[in-house]
Amino acid sequence: MTDWEPIKEEVKKLLAADRSGHGFEHVNRVFRLAMQLAAEEKADAETVGLAALLHDCDDYKLFGKEAAEKLPNARRIMAECGIAPEVRERVLDIISRMGYSKSLKGIRPSSPEGRVVSDADMLDAMGASGIIRCLQYAFARCNRYGTPVFDPAIWPQTEQKAEEYQRPNRKNDNFINHFFEKLLKLKNMMMTDTARREAETRHKLMTDFLYHFFREENLPDWAEYLRNFEKKSGRTKN
Repeated sequence: MTDWEPIKEEVKKLLAADRSGHGFEHVNRVFRLAMQLAAEEKADAETVGLAALLHDCDDYKLFGKEAAEKLPNARRIMAECGIAPEVRERVLDIISRMGYSKSLKGIRPSSPEGRVVSDADMLDAMGASGIIRCLQYAFARCNRYGTPVFDPAIWPQTEQKAEEYQRPNRKNDNFINHFFEKLLKLKNMMMTDTARREAETRHKLMTDFLYHFFREENLPDWAEYLRNFEKKSGRTKN
């Protein structure tokens, strides 16, 4: 079995400056989730663990589009840590197919290991951890682009293409809108049975949070928007 510690140390150094919710804490949660899912789904643990640890090492939001296409950091870390060439290729194929923006282009992982890691990554964008990460990301955008953390006059754009979703200074991309534009869609994107069960719980926590937020902020129009969004998606509030 692969010694995970040298790889984790390299990932920690690479992501040390991140304040957007894509740092090592996120990676480590995805790693733990992915290893649990791998055991349940009988996927190869080495491939799953490596892809989980390295999946954000060349993320376009952190390192740019060229890195996201060529995956230089993931390649370097695996080479330096002595990972077999055939394993490296499997891992790189998984990483190249991961991410919400890729899914908007119809690109999804095809292997059992890829499905496991993709599900683990998307699960970490949901639930309590997902809410915290979403807020971290909103504050990072606010500091960088001056976009609001939330503006009730700016409504979500729920039918975006990948190019629009990836545009860094979208004015409608804020804390609350991000739930509708991505997070509340993830439950229906799970690829394994184990992740689907966990996604149900995390999805409910997010909708409960939003209903409470809209009540406290006296935003009945937004509560109604959420109810309609859930009904349209086949997810009704109990």
